[in-house]
Amino acid sequence: MSKAGPATVAAPHALGAEEMDLDVEQQRVAAFAKFSPVYHLASVETAPFAGDCWRLLASVDIEDADAAHFLGVVEKWTAAAEMVMPPVERTDVVAQPSLAGETLPAETTRVRRVLVPRRKSKDCALEEDVVVSRLDTGVYVQFIPRCDGPAKLPFYYPRVSKYAFGYVDAEGGAHGAGRLVVLAKELAAGSAAATAKEQSIWRDLTKKLFKWTVTERFGYQRRVVHDVVVGREPYLAKYSELKAKYAARWVAGWPEQTDPQKFVYEDIAIASWLICLWEQDGARPTFADLGCGNGFLVFLLTSEGYSGYGVDQSARKIWTQYGVEVDLRAQTLEPYRYDAGADWVVGNHADELAPWVPLIAARSGASFVVIPCCPHALSGARMPLVAAAGQSKYHAYVGYITDLAAQCGYEAEKESLRIPSTKNVAVVGRRRTRRASSADIDALVSAAAGEFVPRVPDSVKNEIRLARARARSQKQAAP
Repeated sequence: MSKAGPATVAAPHALGAEEMDLDVEQQRVAAFAKFSPVYHLASVETAPFAGDCWRLLASVDIEDADAAHFLGVVEKWTAAAEMVMPPVERTDVVAQPSLAGETLPAETTRVRRVLVPRRKSKDCALEEDVVVSRLDTGVYVQFIPRCDGPAKLPFYYPRVSKYAFGYVDAEGGAHGAGRLVVLAKELAAGSAAATAKEQSIWRDLTKKLFKWTVTERFGYQRRVVHDVVVGREPYLAKYSELKAKYAARWVAGWPEQTDPQKFVYEDIAIASWLICLWEQDGARPTFADLGCGNGFLVFLLTSEGYSGYGVDQSARKIWTQYGVEVDLRAQTLEPYRYDAGADWVVGNHADELAPWVPLIAARSGASFVVIPCCPHALSGARMPLVAAAGQSKYHAYVGYITDLAAQCGYEAEKESLRIPSTKNVAVVGRRRTRRASSADIDALVSAAAGEFVPRVPDSVKNEIRLARARARSQKQAAP
């Protein structure tokens, strides 16, 4: 094990949002296990509500929350429909219209919002009123789309004129015991759950409503941190822009054996996030992508006007398709003596190079961003990790990278990226808490340099395999 590994680096520690209260989590899991819904999707069952007859689609008893917790969920869902409707990019609350002249249940509040879709070229934005009513039987929230008929409803929206959730008080008014109900005002008899897709929507909404209401009861613990380093709105706008420009072509023409759906969309997301990060300073920095793999991130950044290069041990087949303006270099890196020669050092799932990124950046006078993947020590070897209670081993490794950054004088910022990978935490070093001396950094580098073993390139591995195969064939052919 490297002397600069866990033996000399401060032990990984729980990092705020990556930590959870195990006692509360056990209570929450026990409450989730009580989810036992009754669905009325195959047969039509009616229920009176708001002076009219609605269809009852689902109900589920809930012991671990009350009406206040239900309303807490309603407030969150009203402000951010995208949390329960993935095709929605964002929710814009545009008004709180007057209720004058309308006949509505008692103590009603109304919010008008706009659901902005992700697929803007295919789906229109939808105006919707969210109406909260307090009745003798409980608390209800109606969702009322404002559009010209069912043909104008987005594909993801239930085929209804309106639908509602309710928290119905338990008989006798017992605290913390009640029933959640899901209701719909149908376009035609039986139409709300006529297809498997529509039935799946109601099951999903019922499950989310139950779990979120229980979570509100035990206290919401955020497990990931989004939109801290880069704002949500600029990121989503940039992502939509780059996806429209690059996704279809490269998914269709991906020459590698790897999954284009993962790599294309993931690198578009990372490129969008990086560009938004760099635009905060109003400059176009140069970059070096260490362990660049297929080079698609380098291609995207270069295509968007950023100057930089990528380096990896082995060239990939796809490299030849990017054009000569994309600077990709096949070489074995010796990180302990490498000068990046760029404003930013990037390590995107760079394996054994990941812990070296802060050190290389410090010695190069650069900023850095690293998205750690598998846990490697500075020696290049896999490192054993002991996670703290309530912490994953991955987040313990993020803590190790963060500690290295601190030793190099950086103020480490962290953000969970919106990418299709569970290894999605970006550690950013763009500000200094102190200017670590070159002697301190050199000492950290020297402690690991003698033990660092670079990965054997794939081309060399193939040559070794072929040589062994030839040797076996010659041995078998010998008299």
